[in-house]
Amino acid sequence: MKTTIADFVLCGLAIAALVAASLAVVLLGIRPFSRALTGDYHVIVDFLALLLCYGVLSAALLRILLAIRPIVPGEYAMDAPVFGYWKVLTIIYRLGQKALLPFTPEFVRPLVVRLFGARVGHDVAIGGTIDDPYLISLGDRVVIGNHALVSGSVINNGRVVLGHVSIGSDATVGANAIVLPGAEIGERALVASASVVIAATRIPAGEMWRGNPARKWQ
Repeated sequence: MKTTIADFVLCGLAIAALVAASLAVVLLGIRPFSRALTGDYHVIVDFLALLLCYGVLSAALLRILLAIRPIVPGEYAMDAPVFGYWKVLTIIYRLGQKALLPFTPEFVRPLVVRLFGARVGHDVAIGGTIDDPYLISLGDRVVIGNHALVSGSVINNGRVVLGHVSIGSDATVGANAIVLPGAEIGERALVASASVVIAATRIPAGEMWRGNPARKWQ
């Protein structure tokens, strides 16, 4: 992936601002209480609070940036401004999501991706990875299998493709499957394990697809 000095500067500024804000919250708002309540163990409490603050503030910053400048789906060259902006959003999300890992067992993952902009219905189970959550929509009772990947972006032949991914209610994405940008998976559809749903694929409601690239299974 092509990376420029501007990418380093923008990502560094975003990370520095988030760390500074998180430290301020912990030192000014939490440490006085943690020290009084836990004594010498306040360091552990403060560290966990720092991670939690960093994760939550990362989500807030991401949502603010997207409110000011939404990502427009499309295909972009590596030197396009949208590509640089997407990289900043990706760094903010991935570091923020990792900071929240100690607080996010599997059953809490839908809340985390919703925090970072995904549209998530009721009773959703996520065992895999959601990339670019602000481009992802999951209906009620969707199941994302273990180690599956649902991504709103893919880099191919020196260009990045960004697109919304929609997965309808009661659909299942099997373990180790991959769903790429622009894909639409209908209600009650099933993507078999280890299948690859390539960009812009439309899977009708109730159908089972499998393979690489995924095709309707007769």
